[in-house]
Amino acid sequence: MSSRAAVLLAAPFAVLAFVLRLGGTLWLQPFTWSIRPTVLGLLAFVGLLAGSAAVPIGGYLLLTRSARRRPKTWQLDAGKRRFTALVSPYGTGPSAVAAGWLGGGIVFTERVPNQERMRIAQFGVATQLSIITAAALMIIILLSLVLLATPNTPLLSLDSDGMTLRGLWWQTRLRWDELVPGGPPRPSKPNPAVLVLYQQQAAPAEGPPRRRRLAARRLHIDTTFLADTIRCYADNPARRAGIGTADELTALQLSSEQGPQSPCHR
Repeated sequence: MSSRAAVLLAAPFAVLAFVLRLGGTLWLQPFTWSIRPTVLGLLAFVGLLAGSAAVPIGGYLLLTRSARRRPKTWQLDAGKRRFTALVSPYGTGPSAVAAGWLGGGIVFTERVPNQERMRIAQFGVATQLSIITAAALMIIILLSLVLLATPNTPLLSLDSDGMTLRGLWWQTRLRWDELVPGGPPRPSKPNPAVLVLYQQQAAPAEGPPRRRRLAARRLHIDTTFLADTIRCYADNPARRAGIGTADELTALQLSSEQGPQSPCHR
């Protein structure tokens, strides 16, 4: 399974989490009321809530286990002469499923008076707003997954002039000659959440380099390999012309395997 397919697979699991959360409240919660003592009934209700979240998240993690491993390579976009990294399903998928579960709890519910069952609360406009909010949240989740998984708009792309960082609603461009040479260093632990880059100001009088945080955990690429690549091009302008070619990608992989003492990183 590709990383893109794994991200898109989070959509049906998010819907499942929504249904289990709301359905569990409406149809299964009443069964816990008859459990005695009351504390056991409360524990059963808590277990019901936990299960409605654990089933979809656990199922998603099980099916996407191999796809969530970060590769030590770039996606090669030879047509546009660039290296790209798509969104990682590692955090994106489970977060979307969890958001769907939370959405199922937004809809107002209530116990039917004098009966052992639940229903959608009859709070008039307030209930309507809760349903609209839950529906809007689910639409946002599904739309975000589709946009993030679009292969033509990767979260990070490298070309001969610099690197482009993209979010859902924003885009940042950093030129290679703006980056302070020598960094970022190799991370001290596998796949940390953030890599720190330093962007030089246009003139020394403008102050020290600007600190830039690169959300590496969102990217479907090994973070050590990512740091090695950025450091290589920040330190070696002559290598930048090869970005977006198969030969340069092979050379990057070899340099990263050799470690920080490889010719690219000296």
